[in-house]
Amino acid sequence: MKKLVLSLFVGVITLMPSTTNAQAFEQGKSQISLGYGFSSITQAFIKTLSNSNDEFGDPLYLNPEFSALGPIFAKFEYGVSEKIGFGVNIAYADAEINYTSDLGEVASIKWWNTSVNARVNRHFGYHDKFDPYIGLGMGYKFGKWTSEGDDDAEEFKALIPLGFETTFGTRIMFTQNIGLYTEVGLAKAFAQFGINAKF
Repeated sequence: MKKLVLSLFVGVITLMPSTTNAQAFEQGKSQISLGYGFSSITQAFIKTLSNSNDEFGDPLYLNPEFSALGPIFAKFEYGVSEKIGFGVNIAYADAEINYTSDLGEVASIKWWNTSVNARVNRHFGYHDKFDPYIGLGMGYKFGKWTSEGDDDAEEFKALIPLGFETTFGTRIMFTQNIGLYTEVGLAKAFAQFGINAKF
């Protein structure tokens, strides 16, 4: 799959013209992106937990049903120079297990998390369709774990509300204003992609 995606990027770049009136990333222009991520560590942990066994080999949860949303990403960036952009990234993800408790009641374990990070991106190249960059973001994250069942409920919150991300990404513009983006690295997901608009 990775080789296919890389081949598609190379093919698109090869077919694109190298000159136009506008570059993919420009000083004084804004970029908005909406994306979806894959390979969330916390979601993978909760999914594994839903199928776990206890020390006697019995299922830890009876009739588990796992569900998850995201990570979902919303990004804004403004070009303060020809190579540097400042902005903000918002990301959200959740996951839950619904299962049957020891008393035969419906019980659940739920997790959700949101982060709001200020971000700086360093852009490379001067292509009109292809915009590679590396980014670093820090900010605030908030969310909680909840466990409900057997007439009991518990709630846990993150001890350190510090958000952090660093990714390598690229935008491919199909017109002067509309394109796609993809990023890999340390964020709420190891990989993400979505749509991008420049104005």
